[in-house]
Formats: sequence, structure tokens, C-alpha cells
Amino acid sequence: MIGEEFTPGYVTTPVGRVHHVTRGEGPALVLLHQTPRSWDEFAATMTRLDGYRTIAPDLLGYGASGPENTIEEAAASVTGLLDALGVDRFHLAGHHFGGLVAYHLAATAPDRVRSLVLSSTPYIDEAERERRRSAAPFNVVPTEPDGSHLAQLWQRRSGFMNDGDEQVIGRYVRDVLGHADADRGHAAVAAYRSEDHRGRYPGPVLCVASAGDPRAYPRRHGIVGAFPQAHELVLDDGDISSPETVPGRFAALLRDFHAELPAEVEA
Repeated sequence: MIGEEFTPGYVTTPVGRVHHVTRGEGPALVLLHQTPRSWDEFAATMTRLDGYRTIAPDLLGYGASGPENTIEEAAASVTGLLDALGVDRFHLAGHHFGGLVAYHLAATAPDRVRSLVLSSTPYIDEAERERRRSAAPFNVVPTEPDGSHLAQLWQRRSGFMNDGDEQVIGRYVRDVLGHADADRGHAAVAAYRSEDHRGRYPGPVLCVASAGDPRAYPRRHGIVGAFPQAHELVLDDGDISSPETVPGRFAALLRDFHAELPAEVEA
């Protein structure tokens, strides 16, 4: 997936070594992937964002970055990465797990985040933590000697997508197989306390919901309610992998949101 237009690199942060990919020049836009994916969840979106300096890390515990993946450590690794790259202020967008990392990063470093886009991002309060404690594994199926578990993974993921794009599902299965505990990210989400950081980011917020994502769409109101200033946008053609399956739409919503921001946000 890394072509000439993408520039890869590694940075050692206080909480771990971070692999990242950058593309382009302009205002910094940081893109954070879901679990158990990696930076290339945003590759197709990045190629549609000329005029930005897009930065997509592998969050801790994923891809080619170091181990561990609590929400807090993942956010700290992104801050460390941006410090090393000399990026002070930036636009921020995250999808699913990456959205929760973005939520925490914006709450703990609000002066650095110019704007915040949260795509299919859960709001983890006590009721949601309790629900997730008894939830069945999502990314893990028992290994079968005939390889039929691979078909199970493929078919399960297809059920959360609108068109079953083979390349998108193939990258998902690759990342599941490459992870020692592909559901560890869901455990990190289930342990988080969104309510502890409610109201700490006062800047512009866009909450994106994908209508074809049965895992996140029914609970979309939780994250919207956390921000009185938030705007909500529904991607009717979006699904669990919207940055990959509808990259043109995803890039356009980022551009449109940024175009409507007050001039002082870009100062």
C-alpha cells in the first residue's frame, strides 16, 4: 500500500515507537484508524486530500508500531509523534477506536486541536461499559485446521459492509491475523471513561455516523450529546469501513467541514 506518494517513518515517543505515513503539504490533518486496522485504512482518503499535510500513524499495538494500546497511551503516542514532527496545531479525525483516541487527545490537548471529526465513535459511560463486559468477541474466531475460520472472519466482516469490497475485507483479515490479540482494542474501549473528559474540548466538532454500520449507528447519539457545539452528518452509503469504502465521500466531508470553520481556527 505504501507508494511513492506516501512517506513512511518511525518516531520513538515516551510511550513507544510509532510508525506513521505522511502525504502532501498544507495544514496538518491527523487520521486515526479503528481496531485492529492500521494506517492504510485512510490511504484512499489521503490521496483525495491534496492541500493538506496528512499524517496517519499506526496506533500503539497495531501495524508496525510498538505494543500496548490503551486509549490513553495511544493518544499520548500521537502527541509524541506530532511533537517529533514539529506539528503544533492540527485538524484531527478518528474512526471507531481511532475516534475514541481522538476524543481523548482533544480533551487532554485542546489548544492543539483545530477541529475534531469523530466517525462512528462510541461514548463509553457506565451503561456502555457494562454492556461491553458481556459482549462476544468481535475480531476473533477459533482457529480451524482446514482454514474455515478465515471464511468466518470474511463473512462476519461482510455483514457490516454495504458492498463487501474484497480488498477492504482482505486488509482487515490481514490485520486480524497479524495481531496477537485482535480484540484487545475492544477491551481498551470497554475500559475507557468518556464521561471523565466530557466538555473538555470546546472547539469545532463534527460527528459522522455511517448508516450501514450496525455496530455503531444505533448508538450514534451518545457521542453527539457529549458536545453541545457538535454538528452531525450521516453517511447513507457509509459502513464499518467508511474511510476505505467511501473514501471520496469521507474526504469531501472533511474538506467541507474545514471550509466552514471560522478564520481564527486556522490562525
